[in-house]
Amino acid sequence: MSATDRNQIQKIFEETYPNNVRAKDPQVYAALFTKAALQMPPDVPDHYGQDEIATGFAQQIADKDLDPTLTAEEIEIMGDYGYVTGIAMIVVHPHDGSSSMQLKFRGVWLMKKEEGEWRIDRQIWNAKP
Repeated sequence: MSATDRNQIQKIFEETYPNNVRAKDPQVYAALFTKAALQMPPDVPDHYGQDEIATGFAQQIADKDLDPTLTAEEIEIMGDYGYVTGIAMIVVHPHDGSSSMQLKFRGVWLMKKEEGEWRIDRQIWNAKP
């Protein structure tokens, strides 16, 4: 595993992804994924490809702002594929004025190098206590 690839994946997980969530731009968010990505969020249907991922993200943020902090715990690379597991702490700020809440998730991302850039190819996460 090259240190450069590992560092790139860690930066996407811990910096780029949270920044894109905070930016609230579905197209910028979806650009983090491969063209044929599969996103498997809890409690909603899966999202296939960048268009569905962008639509799902727009629906997710329609009534709230999200402030995530992600910490990578394990990163492995095998050629043009890799995976990262980690924890996400997300502060949710509802638009209706109700109190903010903090959520914790564990995620697994399968990363793929597409056109020389690491992108999320498969993403799954679930809530943790």
